[in-house]
Amino acid sequence: MIGTSLLTLYRSLTRHKLFAALNIGGLALGIAVFLVLALYVRFETGYDRFPGADKLWVIEEVYTRPGAPAQPSLSTMGGELDQLRGDFPDLVGTRYRGIGGIVRKDGQVAVEDSYAVDPNFFDLFRYPVSAGDWKTTLADPNGVVISQKLARKYFGSASPIGRTLDIDIGGEVFPYRVGAVLAPLPKNTSFGGDLFVKLVPERFSGPWFTHWGSTELVTFLRFPDAAAAHAFETRLPDFLQRHAGPGGNFGNRVADIYHQNLRPLSAVHLAFMGDRTMVATLGLVGLLTLIIAIVNYVNLATARAGHRAREVAIRKALGGTRRALIGQFLFEAVATVGIAALIGLALAELALPFVNTAGGLDLSITYWGSDSILPPLALTVLLVGVLAGLYPAFVLSHFRPASVLASAKAPGGGRSGARLRQGLVIVQFAIAILFTIATMVMIGQARHVRNADLGFNRDGLIVLNSFSHGALETAQRHALLAAFRRLPGVVSVTSGNMAPGSQDTTNAETLARAGAPERQPSIMKVDIGVDYFATYGAHLLAGRMFDRAHRPADDTAGSQARATNAIFNRSAIKALGFADPEAAIGKSVEGGGTTFTIIGVIADQRFGSPRDPVRPTVYYLDSERQTSPFAAVRFTGESKPMEAQLEATWRQIAPTVPFAAQTVNANLNEHFYQQDNQRNRLFTIGAVLAVLIGCIGLYGLAAFDTARRVREIGIRKALGASTRDILRLLIGQFLRPVLIANLIAWPLAWLAMQRWLTGFDDRIALSPLYFIAASLLGIVIACTTIFGQAWRVARAEPARALRDE
Repeated sequence: MIGTSLLTLYRSLTRHKLFAALNIGGLALGIAVFLVLALYVRFETGYDRFPGADKLWVIEEVYTRPGAPAQPSLSTMGGELDQLRGDFPDLVGTRYRGIGGIVRKDGQVAVEDSYAVDPNFFDLFRYPVSAGDWKTTLADPNGVVISQKLARKYFGSASPIGRTLDIDIGGEVFPYRVGAVLAPLPKNTSFGGDLFVKLVPERFSGPWFTHWGSTELVTFLRFPDAAAAHAFETRLPDFLQRHAGPGGNFGNRVADIYHQNLRPLSAVHLAFMGDRTMVATLGLVGLLTLIIAIVNYVNLATARAGHRAREVAIRKALGGTRRALIGQFLFEAVATVGIAALIGLALAELALPFVNTAGGLDLSITYWGSDSILPPLALTVLLVGVLAGLYPAFVLSHFRPASVLASAKAPGGGRSGARLRQGLVIVQFAIAILFTIATMVMIGQARHVRNADLGFNRDGLIVLNSFSHGALETAQRHALLAAFRRLPGVVSVTSGNMAPGSQDTTNAETLARAGAPERQPSIMKVDIGVDYFATYGAHLLAGRMFDRAHRPADDTAGSQARATNAIFNRSAIKALGFADPEAAIGKSVEGGGTTFTIIGVIADQRFGSPRDPVRPTVYYLDSERQTSPFAAVRFTGESKPMEAQLEATWRQIAPTVPFAAQTVNANLNEHFYQQDNQRNRLFTIGAVLAVLIGCIGLYGLAAFDTARRVREIGIRKALGASTRDILRLLIGQFLRPVLIANLIAWPLAWLAMQRWLTGFDDRIALSPLYFIAASLLGIVIACTTIFGQAWRVARAEPARALRDE
């Protein structure tokens, strides 16, 4: 039986090669896109799935400062776990803190991906160890666990166990003994690293470690199940009031401006709605592309039904049952999908290197083991085969032998079959046009982000991220800035604890102005160095900038001044209730024991993500030192030679601290734009292939439909119809469902992209031009797809078409 079915399938495919190529090619492309995007979704949703991960929760803080949006943070005060254990002795938890350690070994100096953790960290995070014992290592304040990558980098092929690494932490060098080596971790690990040492607060933290409201590290808690975690979460408000509220250990009121939740570790990677939405959207693109491929199969199979009508009639006349015929056609559909799946798998393998490059990913196909793609692929083949072949099987098996054999022409599904095919074309092109509109909007938003006025001049500007490293002394920072100013091509130099794409300090204060006590917005405080606004090219809206003539009122100069001149951004002026920037000049604002006199107002500077609103900000000058500052250099000429000059100067003054710098555009892209751009590229690739699959189906339908209408066209031409008339008739009939598809796609695309754009504070308008352009493009693509077939039939000689009548 199977042999006969395979033989029938072989004859069917080889007899109609165009049909086979279009059907198998469309299905293969659809399956390839589906596989790649399914791998992406599995990768993104598979973060932190190591043994025991389902029992770990992260303490999440959500700040609710007046006048500011809610700000969730996975970082807590460093000593919170100690206080939690004091109130709840049976609680199990651990901590994870980035330390930016500088490793020194045999002349090599490099900042490594390093963390300080509690001794029980690897008891909760069961990462595989390839050598040594992590327990005894982390019990020692001078023990270090390293990755295989670091072991190879610093020790080559020799065993690193017992060897020493010198690690510079905040300017002090400690000799650490390697006691264990971690096996490579999966790429989808949120809390990995290359170097782990014991968390010793005196070594890694200052006075902020036990200060409520600071964001020192990540705190994890372990519970037996979700119910226990949720029960404990209900006890957190009382705990915060006892320790961080009025009358708590430090007498502050931190608990009044934030609350704490417990977030499952597995939900950390996609914690933000925008990330979850984009991953789900890409998964939907893969699914809809597969649906388009299935629609192609149904369309082409029903259109081609007439070619197999006599075969069905003869089989029935010889005793074949309808059930047997349905089984035969379903088997053919599953076998065809199986062939397409193998080709699609090969295409996916070929495409993965390009997809990984475009999306910044590390996707791979696994054939054996728990993550094998073979079982889901086999299930996909079976489901797609049944779904794609069910309707054609019932259509073909329904033909009556007598009527088919007595008829001069084979049936083609009749008017209902034609309507079904038109309906399926509408579905295909509605999805394709929706994808096209979405792609255009995403490209437009990405272009806007690249070119938008951010409130400062981003071109010709380099940020030195290594300037904030704790190993640098204040005197070295001043020497570096002075040396940078003397370099040829340098226009200006500055420092401040906030730079485009980089920020370590997020201190904020509740401020209020006299006469408006009801307005007490939370305003971020940024301490800056000399020439900060000149270097960044800030836009002054009212008042003046800081200058030497107004010192010391303009400059705190490292003192604990209780009154100082300050510059506010537009958002801060608005939050404080001033009518306009001019009205704020000369006014005083108080908060946190400091009185700020407003001497200038600048336009909002978007140093952060385009998704987040610019925070109300006050800038005050401290020419002596800033907290965790970043340096910025305004220059002329090319960036690479300038970076080389800066690095050479850096190595002369601070040779023990690795140099790290890049242009502002690169810094913003790395921290805020890159992930969106990568996901947009994946979406675009999927959308283009979905449109291509739709075109394959439309071409196949055009080929079969025009072939069926050769005699009709011959009669029309014999009666006087011109080639233009025939082209208008054929193309018009195929364009009708495409135009209807636009009416369906437009509202769906508007709703989807309106929701997507709300994830950006700085966004484009959803212009009708995107919809019109996508529709015109869809019409052009459809016309181009079917023109060749229509032209061939329209140009044919009537006598040749009618010679058999």
